[in-house]
Amino acid sequence: MNNSLTQYFNPVKVVQTNSWLIELNDQQEKLAINSPLVITSAGNRKRLNLDSIFSSSSIFDNCNVNPTFDDCERAIQFCQDKTIDGIVAIGGGSVMDLAKVVIANVCLELNDINNLISFDSEYPKTIPSIFLPTTHGTASEVTMWGTIWDMDEKKKYSISNPSLYPTIAILDGSVTLSLSLENSIITVLDALSHGFESIWNKNKNSTTVNFAIDSIVIILKNIDSFKSNTNNLELRNKLLIAANKAGLAFSNTKTAAAHSISYPLTSYYDIPHGIASSLSLIPLMEINGPSVEFEFNKIIEDSGLKSIDDLKSLVKTIPQSILKYSLHDWGMRKNDIDFIVEKSFTKGRMENNIVNLNESNVKEILEKIFFLYD
Repeated sequence: MNNSLTQYFNPVKVVQTNSWLIELNDQQEKLAINSPLVITSAGNRKRLNLDSIFSSSSIFDNCNVNPTFDDCERAIQFCQDKTIDGIVAIGGGSVMDLAKVVIANVCLELNDINNLISFDSEYPKTIPSIFLPTTHGTASEVTMWGTIWDMDEKKKYSISNPSLYPTIAILDGSVTLSLSLENSIITVLDALSHGFESIWNKNKNSTTVNFAIDSIVIILKNIDSFKSNTNNLELRNKLLIAANKAGLAFSNTKTAAAHSISYPLTSYYDIPHGIASSLSLIPLMEINGPSVEFEFNKIIEDSGLKSIDDLKSLVKTIPQSILKYSLHDWGMRKNDIDFIVEKSFTKGRMENNIVNLNESNVKEILEKIFFLYD
């Protein structure tokens, strides 16, 4: 592991608050944002009464669960002929990822999605942005990546540039209270995946490991209480902080095998990202465990557990009786496995795994998660 703290970089200012609107107004004033473009979902637009806060003509809310090329084109078209001096994203990972495409469009003045994705130089200009996550999962508020899906090609693309780091991230658990238990657990599983993926990662350093361990421990110590009390704001805030810490970790390491395997599961079977990215965690814990023994022991100790078996058991219980949580449950057939194995090796993700995996390894993982864990 590279222990040099100088290797770590994340420019996002993270602000925790119990009054998101007051903080948002303050940050807009500090950043001199007078004409923001607001990216959100239709649900959040209504729940948070955003039309009473912003000009209705500045709010774009036409976004799918997984942002597609069509979503991006609609958002870019919405921006045309508008004066925009800042971007405000209020929503889950899909909204925040779409907002990064809009930031790229405004900075580069390019409308073609493929050109925005392939642009790998310094942006000629920047624009301030404020991201307010309404789920405790993706942590897109502290990364420079956005995920875009081409559902015709059944393929996931990433837009990435240091200029896409948000300027400010505002964390307020109150905006997550409307999440159903099912969607809450899906987003928690995504955050848990980010944490573990940052630990069994070739790019880790002491800073990312500390963030990841903190994130995992917060989730493990609070998840049972949360499942029986989803309206508890203190628990919501803890899970939001856990997701954010996991984001601060993988913002530097990137994700690894679990996410690499997840992409075709989402593309071909519409498995929600948090489920798809976490299904393989237990088999990967078994494969990677010997290489990250110190980190696992720290998680076990700080979580009040006694053994790696306790850790695996607790992770297994998180989705139980709440989510469909096997490949079979999501409509995959046993003879699809070889096809999915071929699609599971995502460049820039699979090779980050601390143990090098081959097709035989991935096939074994998929076979283990085809039915519910024993």
